[in-house]
Amino acid sequence: MKAKNKAVVIDRDGVLNEMVYDPTHGLMDSPRRPEQVALMPGVAAFFAAVRREGYGIVVVTNQPGLAKGTLTDEELKAVNKRLADLLRAEGASWDELRFCPHHPTGAGQDVSGYVRECDCRKPKPGMLLQVAQEQAIDLGASWMVGDGIVDIQAGKAAGCRTILVSRVKLHDLERVMDLGCEPDFIVLDLAGAEKVIRGNTL
Repeated sequence: MKAKNKAVVIDRDGVLNEMVYDPTHGLMDSPRRPEQVALMPGVAAFFAAVRREGYGIVVVTNQPGLAKGTLTDEELKAVNKRLADLLRAEGASWDELRFCPHHPTGAGQDVSGYVRECDCRKPKPGMLLQVAQEQAIDLGASWMVGDGIVDIQAGKAAGCRTILVSRVKLHDLERVMDLGCEPDFIVLDLAGAEKVIRGNTL
């Protein structure tokens, strides 16, 4: 990416790829194996559209399973590779992918070396600030796109405009706003995010 570029910074799980059911915890979680990776609808078209508007694409994702011992470095690499391969097959790619492996408590026993307080785990803006410094990205002209409160908090802390991709009900959105992290825009899907970005490009 060129100096003083603008970027779309985007979350991974639930935005680029589908979440998967984890029977161990009874929750929807990040994929842990390549065969579990499936693209969310419209990702490649979204990437193409924002590139036409002059944006680079940076993926930022919390991966606390590394600290908790439920995900290995090799598994994460394989999942990211599979996601990149699926995008490439549709003519799309990201410029950077950053992940935070940390968690403040882990699973109670630190066997990974990743259990710690850090500046990169969203809602903190560390991943955004680091890539912006390294790639000379103007965060004020950039967007943070995500499906969670922590994405909006990180984006706002970094100085980005923010888009929440969510189908949550109105009273749930009011709770988000009460936490002081009201997104600049709320959309149902990446097609909606594309329209917002296209209509509000600096």
